[in-house]
Amino acid sequence: MRDFTWDPEQYSVFADRRARPFRDLVGRVRATDPKVVVDLGCGPGNMTATLAERWPGARVTGLDSSADMVASARERASAPGAPENLHFEQVDAQRWAPGPEVDVVVSNAMLQWIPDHRRLVAGWLDGLRPGAWFAVQVPGNFEAPSHATMAELSRRPEYAAVLEGVMERESVYTPQEYLETLIAAGFEADVWETTYSQPLTGEDPVYDWVRGAALRPSLQRLEEADRRDGTNLLERYVQEYKRIMRASYPTYVTPDGVRLTDYPFRRIFVVGVKNDLAPSI
Repeated sequence: MRDFTWDPEQYSVFADRRARPFRDLVGRVRATDPKVVVDLGCGPGNMTATLAERWPGARVTGLDSSADMVASARERASAPGAPENLHFEQVDAQRWAPGPEVDVVVSNAMLQWIPDHRRLVAGWLDGLRPGAWFAVQVPGNFEAPSHATMAELSRRPEYAAVLEGVMERESVYTPQEYLETLIAAGFEADVWETTYSQPLTGEDPVYDWVRGAALRPSLQRLEEADRRDGTNLLERYVQEYKRIMRASYPTYVTPDGVRLTDYPFRRIFVVGVKNDLAPSI
């Protein structure tokens, strides 16, 4: 899945805005008294904690392949006042399978990192018991300037060798394909998409947003190349990316002088409950 290093601190810079799709996703999960809840790709664990608070009678476990993310999440779980039913483990989602005791599976902005993840999801759905819930959110912004520019820059001669294959990591399916996957597994499904209009502040807010997630693999590759070969690719790439973002996304000035950059972000939501043994969604 991911072989690059995650930075929990940078990922959390826009924590509130990154949390909104998660809240909208789990708001559609109608499980009333689950005993086992799993958050796949839990990141720094801030949103996993909300699951533990919502279902205090459940064992809530956050799983992530990043050691840094899990360490940050465990630190959060050990803080005073943290839910006692909250746990974190370092697990690669591609090697995970739900046991018969799992009642709810949540995955927020993680599956796009796994090629051909529709097949993986089908296996998870098959392993879930009747009445179990499955809820997934993935970004659908790959044609937007913020993401299309990453792909375009990766093909330029000066970066192509270093960034070969890096943009092949992220991929999502259409809402219809996700719907078909759940229905084929015997789920009552609810699939929708939302574009969030996000006014961001700062000198280069779009760059600051994507460098915490989507741009991370490219930046790491470039940084490694600079250390290995004595080049200056990372700085050149970042400056060019920032320039294109400033030209691609409009900036507004509020009456009180605050500069805002409008950054729309499309998300795809998939929620389902296995057969008709749980409340209709």
